[in-house]
Amino acid sequence: MKYTPTYQQSDVEVTQDEVVYDGFFKMHKRTLRHRKFSGEWSDYMTREMMVRPDAVCVLLFDPVKDKLLLIEQFRPCLPKHESPWLLELVAGMVEEGESDEDVARRESLEEAGVEVKRLAYMMRFVPSPGGLVEHLRMYAGEFDSTQVDLNATMGLDEEHEDIKLHLISTDDVQPILDQDIVNASTIMGLQWFALNQHKLKSQWLGGQ
Repeated sequence: MKYTPTYQQSDVEVTQDEVVYDGFFKMHKRTLRHRKFSGEWSDYMTREMMVRPDAVCVLLFDPVKDKLLLIEQFRPCLPKHESPWLLELVAGMVEEGESDEDVARRESLEEAGVEVKRLAYMMRFVPSPGGLVEHLRMYAGEFDSTQVDLNATMGLDEEHEDIKLHLISTDDVQPILDQDIVNASTIMGLQWFALNQHKLKSQWLGGQ
């Protein structure tokens, strides 16, 4: 089955788009209406939405050693009952003029201290389309785990990054998923890997 959306952007009418906050994120206030499934137009509505650039996530995989590299860092927006330190994939926002590959290679070096050899596309998703305008595109990135310094703290001081590295066996993917992991891209990346690791390893090692 191939899913095709019932309507497209042409079936949305935006009458006002106001930037009400412009800081680390931008907040827009939009007045709009859309085509209903009946064919009629909805009433006009006002919605606030956070707007940020697209981002790229990279699950680093060493097919020779069967190792994955994950990162741990502080995030300020977790509820009070959750630890704000999360296990994550390498990730970064796409800057003007950059390709996804540019971002993947830059962020892998900055956040994990490794160079990416090959990239394999996983998927794209929108994390919260009811209030956040952003696309995340996910890749698997080939790297050499023997070059990882687990004693190093990674990240850029000017971006307030303080990153700890976690090198794990691919056998630990399911046990990690069985834990209470709350970061969506980590869950999705590890689930994709659990389903596709043998095909990915065959492709990469077969291409040597």
